[in-house]
Amino acid sequence: MKAVGLDLAGKQENDTGFCLIDNSNVKTLTLGSDIEILELIKGADPDVIAVDAPLSFPKEGMYRECDDKLRKRGYDILSPNYPGMRVLVNRARSLVSKLERTDGFEIIETSSDVSEDILPVKRTGDMTDDEFEAFVCALTAVKYLQDDYENLGGMIVPVDSP
Repeated sequence: MKAVGLDLAGKQENDTGFCLIDNSNVKTLTLGSDIEILELIKGADPDVIAVDAPLSFPKEGMYRECDDKLRKRGYDILSPNYPGMRVLVNRARSLVSKLERTDGFEIIETSSDVSEDILPVKRTGDMTDDEFEAFVCALTAVKYLQDDYENLGGMIVPVDSP
């Protein structure tokens, strides 16, 4: 089972966290350009990719169904329509389009903040913040592959385990 987590930055000049979980092996990196991200993902050939970025805009208003559900649960969710978020959404949609169109990868949207709150995982000293968030996304992707998740209308979050 191979799962990739991606803590995507809005701009290529900023750090993007990458994590590959291949069975029990974990590899984290910090990347920048779309080309780096695409090449690494293609080389990893994951079963699923979990992206910590909105992959769509609301059909109307400021929030999507998944955003509203998380806001009702007490999470502080930024609207994909905020100017800084629009840059991130557009970059995410472009990458997803390339990965789905050319390679047929399965891609899910997640939130590292929400998943970190649900999963029993702690930060380690040897990962950057971006790498840790990518690791949390990859763990969410593993839960997705194990059918241990909740779909909040487009966003995947792990199920809260006792």
